[in-house]
Amino acid sequence: MNKKQISETKCTCESCGNIWHYGKTEKIENLGNSMQQLGKSMMCCTGCARALFIPNKKVEDFNKCPKCGSRAIKKEEVVHKVE
Repeated sequence: MNKKQISETKCTCESCGNIWHYGKTEKIENLGNSMQQLGKSMMCCTGCARALFIPNKKVEDFNKCPKCGSRAIKKEEVVHKVE
């Protein structure tokens, strides 16, 4: 049987002890959301009123704890083997 490997980043907050994970998919999606927000901002700066109707996308800060907001986090790569 071939086992597939899934790699993700495990983050541990050194302030509150919160642990969360994110993978390659979340990183790519977050990059896309930030690029869309940048495009929307640029449209607003040039006076394009239609940009106001484009919904905002949520951009995650992977260098900050989602629970307490601390930037004191430790990151490590974790690999899972699945069938």
